[in-house]
Amino acid sequence: MPKISIGPDPASEISFSIEFTDRQPGEEVLNLPQKIASDKNIQIVVCIDEFQQIAEFDGEAWFQKKLRSHWQLQNNVTYCLYGSKKHIFSRLFSRQSEPFYKFGDLIFLQKIPSSEWISFICKRFELTGKKISGYFAEKICQTVDNHSSYVQQLSWLVWIKTTVEVTDEIYEAAKTDLLNQNSSLYYRYVEELTAYQLNFLRAVAEGIHKEFNKKDILKKYVLGTSANIGRLKQSLENKEHIDNTNGIITFDDPVFRLWFVKQFKLQLST
Repeated sequence: MPKISIGPDPASEISFSIEFTDRQPGEEVLNLPQKIASDKNIQIVVCIDEFQQIAEFDGEAWFQKKLRSHWQLQNNVTYCLYGSKKHIFSRLFSRQSEPFYKFGDLIFLQKIPSSEWISFICKRFELTGKKISGYFAEKICQTVDNHSSYVQQLSWLVWIKTTVEVTDEIYEAAKTDLLNQNSSLYYRYVEELTAYQLNFLRAVAEGIHKEFNKKDILKKYVLGTSANIGRLKQSLENKEHIDNTNGIITFDDPVFRLWFVKQFKLQLST
């Protein structure tokens, strides 16, 4: 409830504040979708993007319990919760200790295939009177490992540099711009890493995706003992620098990998 306070003295300050009643704030909001669906006799789908951010809330467990306690009783509403951090989603919905354990189906979407991207990119160029060959459209996809936002960003950088038709020079200049635009973020990433974490990323960048415990790999990349590998994986996954799918380790951010290889003059491999 809003409150305005004005003192009797004309020279005194005017204060504004908000006070909560004894009633829990937000109850009406949480129940609103079900109320609308019931009143109108319809089914409603509520979509919430970047839902994994809930894990960073103060009192996250309390808030998650409150959400579930309301949502699970709403039989006319379906909740579609999505986001970009797979490992956090796995924790939120797959661990028995979490309030949202088994709340619904957990689906990991695959990347959009190059074949669909290529036709889309070529058509968008054509609509603006510019031309890009299937070769360069596919090269854009391969460069950023079909990462949706980077495919669009690199395509746009290529497009703004193109007058008539895309050439090798235009493509390379756009790729350089992509790295430069993200370099300040990547420098910050690197500054926050330990020597062991940097060495682990170097191994991944040079094509090592599993079996980090082998003696020759531990020695070549200076990763410490085999017991250290699990801690490195966990810390880098928590920092969202690597993806661990079925024991295969890759960079979570493909452009960060390109920048990392260039910055540390590594031998890029597939």
